[in-house]
Amino acid sequence: MTRPNPSGLSPRTAAAAFLLLALAPLAIAAATAEDIGFFHQELGLGLGLVGLSLLLLQFAHAGRWAFVSGRTGIDVTMRFHRAAAILLLAAVVLHPFAFVAPAIIASPADGLARLSRMFAFESMTSGKIAWIALIATVVLALARRRMRYETWRLLHGLGAGVAAVGATHHALSLGFYSASPWLFWPWLAGMAGALLLLVWSWGWKPWRLAAAGHRVAAVERLGPGYWELRISGPVPPYRAGQFFWLAFGRAAPWDDNPFSVASAPQEPELRFVIREAGDRTRQTGNLAPGTPMRLDGPHGAFTLDHAGQGPLLLIAGGAGIAPILSLARALDAAGDARPVALLHGARTSDRLVCRAETTAIAARRGWRTLFLAEEDAPEGVTQGVMERARIAALIEGWVAEDLTAMICGPEAMTMAVARHLESLGVPPGRIVYELFDYA
Repeated sequence: MTRPNPSGLSPRTAAAAFLLLALAPLAIAAATAEDIGFFHQELGLGLGLVGLSLLLLQFAHAGRWAFVSGRTGIDVTMRFHRAAAILLLAAVVLHPFAFVAPAIIASPADGLARLSRMFAFESMTSGKIAWIALIATVVLALARRRMRYETWRLLHGLGAGVAAVGATHHALSLGFYSASPWLFWPWLAGMAGALLLLVWSWGWKPWRLAAAGHRVAAVERLGPGYWELRISGPVPPYRAGQFFWLAFGRAAPWDDNPFSVASAPQEPELRFVIREAGDRTRQTGNLAPGTPMRLDGPHGAFTLDHAGQGPLLLIAGGAGIAPILSLARALDAAGDARPVALLHGARTSDRLVCRAETTAIAARRGWRTLFLAEEDAPEGVTQGVMERARIAALIEGWVAEDLTAMICGPEAMTMAVARHLESLGVPPGRIVYELFDYA
């Protein structure tokens, strides 16, 4: 199998490009048009320009492009996406208020009445639609954990599309600076690109993925609420530790979920470890062999590309064993000789899935291991949690500055373990983790 190389923009380049494109409309406006002369009006126009730029750029973040997130990691990219959404919301909400700011300061009631009259103009219709659609889209995103995932994704995409069309029309029809060809055509191209990305994500791409011929090969119970899923069909080149978005049967284009690969790239088929955590995953055990499916990926940067040749500490909590298992299997298959320690924790010992296999790999390769369960301690398992002292004992004798730690698990556990490692002298740049929160 061909080993893929990390592709796309570096994190610094991606951040710099985003900032440059977000602020470019302000620079173009300043260079090509005369000032209006009133600060509050300039502020309102500036907020509108930045808001529209941020809105259109958000589509690039959400498109699962390797060019954008291949080297950064989609978890980091999506956290940036959410942070940018807060800035976008602030710019768009304040945009109309800036135009009546002096009146609001002088008399709040009169200022709000003036704002209401401004919103009542027929020419403001597209702007009002975009304003409401964007606010609703961001609010729903903040409350997404209270909704069905697929419902939220559908509403999120539709809301963003309506906001993009409405905001672009508003800027082109009423915008003082956007009437300039230096902004008119870029806005038009940006809106077209955003809509094409939406059509590609929900139309062409799912159809092409469905035609690839992937099917469920087998489903095996690993422990309480844990399943191993095997997939038949062509295996895309991927790196150990990466993940795919999976959709089963006739699922809608927006109804897929991310799961880490548990197999090694050297294997002839893909394997996943799935924990029952929602409506879709609770049906994993009912998937029949031969069920058609879509496989979108690989994605993610939780790979051995981050590791040097020094000692390697693999840490898994709960379902976080999936990518750690992929890394362990890949290291074993490659005969990698570096020192490795494996730490796996769960609430109960029967949830330490694949423990027999990881124990066998560790014995074969001379790795250190520690299996932790909070509620019980059968032979080979220690009762407790991932405390600093236990981690220190596991890596005793290794040079902390040379160590690479790779962590996957619940966010609270991941952050706590990262703090322990930093206190033990492991450089922050050598603590690698990926948080599964891609909404």
